[in-house]
Amino acid sequence: MTGWGWAFLLLAVASATLAVWRWQSAERSRKEVEEKCRQTQEEARISRVLCGRYDRYLQALDIITSHPLFLVDEARTILWSNQAAREVCTTEVEAGVPLANATDLYELIELVDAAWKDDLPHERQMSKGGAVYYAVARRLAGDPPLVALRLRDVTELQRLGRARRDFVANISHDLRTPIAAIQVMVETLQGTANLSEKRRRKLLAGIADQTETLQHLAQEMLDLSLIESGRMPLRLVSTPVEALIMPVVQRMQTQAEHKEIDIELDIRARRQALADVENVQRVLQNLLHNAIKFSPAGSKVLVGAVDVKDEVRLFVQDNGPGIAPEDIDRIFERFYKGDRTRSRSGTGLGLAIARHIVEGHGGRIWVESEYGEGATFYFSLLVG
Repeated sequence: MTGWGWAFLLLAVASATLAVWRWQSAERSRKEVEEKCRQTQEEARISRVLCGRYDRYLQALDIITSHPLFLVDEARTILWSNQAAREVCTTEVEAGVPLANATDLYELIELVDAAWKDDLPHERQMSKGGAVYYAVARRLAGDPPLVALRLRDVTELQRLGRARRDFVANISHDLRTPIAAIQVMVETLQGTANLSEKRRRKLLAGIADQTETLQHLAQEMLDLSLIESGRMPLRLVSTPVEALIMPVVQRMQTQAEHKEIDIELDIRARRQALADVENVQRVLQNLLHNAIKFSPAGSKVLVGAVDVKDEVRLFVQDNGPGIAPEDIDRIFERFYKGDRTRSRSGTGLGLAIARHIVEGHGGRIWVESEYGEGATFYFSLLVG
């Protein structure tokens, strides 16, 4: 073989070797690309699984969390919020909306700012539209870090707290007053040697009267406790409205005549009511007793009933001082007696007991009043 032949042979071998190398390199690159694609697809699949799981966690959190909850990033934008949180916002809330644009509770911004400075929980109480919120914000470690912000509506808890304080104050007063009176009368009996028989009997009658007041208070507290705990069952029967009203009017006639008050009737209801007779009469007697007590001498009190849709509505109207607007929503709380013009003797439990009895019948009780112009108490019963 000539020199040129060898040269061509070597060139052919080199070309073939280069082609094989390029093919092998391309094959390796193809396999690397395929492996990277496979890894990318697997990572995407894992991401989808994790995102789906994360979404389900958030959906479950939205369902089980009744309090407003936000997740906020370092830019103070909302990454996620539950339905309760969206309801307290002033605008439509989506991911990426700045927290400052979503709510007019500016104390929340300050709370979130404070939470970013350390890992401690930060708490604050704030008000909006008559509602009181207790807010807690805390930074959550992670990549990226977040701040969890939770609100709790404590309006009802605060109302209950006020009611509890009123309860303690009123029960202390209602117990102390008759006890002090009894103590004075007993000391008079013990310390006066030449006490006339007439005076002695008057003091004993006063002691008996104050003792009866204490017994009445204790009984009403016991009754309210039984009603609230559901241990006072109601025996509901279909009853004519007249059978509910007339016995009460007859029992209260003497009290009305003593103040020269006329009890007028306006019974227009023709359907029977589903009622526990004794307890409904207790409600009526309490309302009528209050109407007579707060009405001026020589005035009138109206007692009646009307048919309204699927219920029978009973009412008692007086010509007393009326109820102040700030007392309307609290008048049925235990021991709440309202302003001084209506705060006369009594346990302050009667209307609370009435409310529980009526609600136990599936009805409702309310009052309508113009301050200074009397009040009308209504309660509804289901048709029997």
